Amino acid sequence: MDGSPTFSNDEKFSSVTCFYFTAPVFMTSGTLASNVISCVLTSFFALCSTIGNLLIVIAIWKTASLHKPEYILLGWFAFCDFILGFIAGPAFVGFKAAEITKNFKIYCGARLTFEFFSQVALNVSFALLTFMTIDRYLSLHLHLRYKEVVTQKRITIAVFVAFCVSISMSMTRFWLSDKTFLLMTKSVKFAFLCIIVAVYVKILLLVRRHQLKISQHRPWNSTDSCQRNLFDFARFKKYACTVLFIIVLILVCYVPITVVSFCKVYVCTEKLEHAKILYTFMVTFVFLTTSLHPLVFIWRTREVIEAINRILYKQ
Repeated sequence: MDGSPTFSNDEKFSSVTCFYFTAPVFMTSGTLASNVISCVLTSFFALCSTIGNLLIVIAIWKTASLHKPEYILLGWFAFCDFILGFIAGPAFVGFKAAEITKNFKIYCGARLTFEFFSQVALNVSFALLTFMTIDRYLSLHLHLRYKEVVTQKRITIAVFVAFCVSISMSMTRFWLSDKTFLLMTKSVKFAFLCIIVAVYVKILLLVRRHQLKISQHRPWNSTDSCQRNLFDFARFKKYACTVLFIIVLILVCYVPITVVSFCKVYVCTEKLEHAKILYTFMVTFVFLTTSLHPLVFIWRTREVIEAINRILYKQ
């Protein structure tokens, strides 16, 4: 646990022990090629994620009209992606480069940094997606009481608690076994996904009910109030679809890496070279996803792209 690397090696395999983990390092051409490709791709994706998500965070922070619960949550979600791109990405590239060069002192520190910050950011991201989904449901369910119940202060407290719990969970990695820690973190994320699905089903039912009401009143009601309700409902649907796009993106990358993670710990015990190569590419795919999130925000959220344009072009 002192962080000093110890290892045994032969021509094609090294076993490195540092901090809380023992990691196999393969010296084959296949592993070398996958590490090099992963380093190049991850560097590019991490850079795109850092720049894109930083722009979104600054745009929401500096635009007073975006200081609403839904955009505050969106900004914190972008901040988590920024952590992945700015800290976890370079750390991942660092420990893979150290693995290639057999610099195991750098390997230990870089891998610890990657695992800690990626766990914190991903755990909070799942919590934020759950908050965003519940926020959309409450905006429909509470109507005029929404602004009284969902306030900036309560959103900030919820995000702060999410970060504290996530950091505490990540710290348990130092004394829990690989199997226990993996089961705990994946169970929490699965619970969040179940909540998200359940709430989205309720949202769809409420949307259907609202659409029926709108269609019944539209022929004879063209007042400003009715038009404003139509606009608010259309904006709600667009934001809800944006969150849904993000959830689908995360599921596309999260399900494969979860399967590979369980294979490494429970089936292959990380001694099968192919499992480790596959895991390396799955992590790279996660960074690809974080680099795509800003494009989804910009594509689906007009207010965010207008705020970014004002910042970039000093309008």
